[in-house]
Amino acid sequence: MPDARRNAVKGVAWVATTPDAAQYLVEIVGIVKAIDANMTERARIAADRDKEIARINAASQGLRDYLDRVFAERRELHQGFFTRLDKAIEDRDPETIRACVTGIVEVAKHSPLNDIVELRSLWADPNAVIEI
Repeated sequence: MPDARRNAVKGVAWVATTPDAAQYLVEIVGIVKAIDANMTERARIAADRDKEIARINAASQGLRDYLDRVFAERRELHQGFFTRLDKAIEDRDPETIRACVTGIVEVAKHSPLNDIVELRSLWADPNAVIEI
């Protein structure tokens, strides 16, 4: 009796039997499941990426707002000191000159970025509530 998997059509190596067809179906189902799992994993990774990008954007905006506010306050403070200093120099008032220079030096000593360590620890805490 001839083998059922023998060449039935010229160019075809063999003809599949019923057990072969069942195995092919199992293989196809396995491949589809793997593809579905990969697509699910890709969707999860994309969602995680989007969440982290949103966190970065929020942190960036918070830092920008903080620096804008702090440096604006410092700018006004510096301008006030220098305006008073110019007036004191014009009036030849050594005590006011000394006080203005001391004030300018004190403000320059304290960088607004000194508070960044506290801000960073707040951002690192997932339970922290930050109002901007």
